[in-house]
Amino acid sequence: MKITGTRVELRDWTVADDPRVRSLLDPARPWHLTNGPYFGPPTAESMGAMRAGILALAAMGDADRPDPRGMLAVVDRADDVLVGAVSWYWESRETDWRRLGIGIHDEAYWGRGLATEAMALWTTYLFDATDALRLDFATYSGNEGMIGVGRRLGFVEEGRFRKARRWSGGVHDSVVMGVLREEWDARRPAWPAIGP
Repeated sequence: MKITGTRVELRDWTVADDPRVRSLLDPARPWHLTNGPYFGPPTAESMGAMRAGILALAAMGDADRPDPRGMLAVVDRADDVLVGAVSWYWESRETDWRRLGIGIHDEAYWGRGLATEAMALWTTYLFDATDALRLDFATYSGNEGMIGVGRRLGFVEEGRFRKARRWSGGVHDSVVMGVLREEWDARRPAWPAIGP
């Protein structure tokens, strides 16, 4: 599967991605400082488990891959370089509540709008591939980049749990931003990369 935008492409993982995946998941990468850092630094073992999961997806034949996809690689089209991933998971399977995730894991590609376009493509894909009524993501007030992505895409701040995260000498809010299907349908024209 490939979903092509103006600047990024979302695609299935391949076995050839392994060296790049290993580099991007290095526990010393700066992206770990914004991805739930209050849970503690990642370990080589936890990143190894994530890599094994990605490689398991890469080894699947097309007929065996989940539908809808649970995780896709994010590739910068200008350089044809794997830079991160988009994902979703069940917040509540029983109530059909899906939560999104995105990470641009190569800090050299931060600040270029890649995460915004990747999240736009991912949101469109998931609304098209499912009958979900809403999609959301959770972050914390210290992750200004993620909150900015949500705002640019028209996600609404639906929850702010004040002073929920005491971490690294400071106190941060927990933030949930979401978008309803009808809101996203109205915003699609603002994103020509994702089409009608």
